[in-house]
Amino acid sequence: MTWLAAALLALASGARAVTLSSATLSDPHQLAGPVLASAAGAKPLTVFPERLVYDVSWGVVSVGEATLDAVELVDFSSRPAYHIVSRAVSNHFCDAFYKVRDLNESWVDARTLSSLGYQKNLHEGRFVRDEWVVYDTDKHEFLAKITGKEGNFDYKAGTVPVSVQDILSSMYYLRSRNLAEGNEIVLDVNTKQNWPLVIRVVKKEKVKTPAGDFDTILVEPALRQEGIFIQKGRKLQVWLTDDARKMPVQMKVEVFFGHVTAKLMKVL
Repeated sequence: MTWLAAALLALASGARAVTLSSATLSDPHQLAGPVLASAAGAKPLTVFPERLVYDVSWGVVSVGEATLDAVELVDFSSRPAYHIVSRAVSNHFCDAFYKVRDLNESWVDARTLSSLGYQKNLHEGRFVRDEWVVYDTDKHEFLAKITGKEGNFDYKAGTVPVSVQDILSSMYYLRSRNLAEGNEIVLDVNTKQNWPLVIRVVKKEKVKTPAGDFDTILVEPALRQEGIFIQKGRKLQVWLTDDARKMPVQMKVEVFFGHVTAKLMKVL
């Protein structure tokens, strides 16, 4: 086969092989292809499709709404991937003094449940962060791009373990694991650098949310840098339903003044 024929075949198949080069990759969405109906060898998420809606409060005051979506199986860099999306939006009351518009996306390899890429666009008050990381676990490499407020940007490259999680995909990978009280689960995470995410399985307890009352198991991820609904915090706690779904029904993070809590409102 000539190189021209091979190129035409790749175009016809819609292949989007990852190219970890700042000269060719400016956005991970360049690697995202069409929605797939199914994928051979895919590992199922505990619930798919799934769309969760949360009320977010600071202390006793409601300050906005957040969502967690896992509703699409897509082609990403020629691999089937679950497209995970997290959004957080402050309400009109909070906008007056601390406007939040956060978007986090993760592309999770459907065959291994490891991360293929992660993008976040955080706008919290005066804090702004726009960045992404793409992983090539076959070559044990990552490429990241960090964009500043003025549009200036930098690329960063490095190595990763064979299987790696981002801060959003780790939530869904954790839900695939057996959670026994007193255990610790350690995940290899990369957020432009490699670090071990240690998750303690604390205890079982009942939780009351706007969506109902749930029997849950409390887990505490020891976050070093990143957050899910906010950019950082001192301590994160997540309550997952104590059943096969392991659905996150409540999340609480300590901040400098009190705590921010996300409680499940709706399952769509």
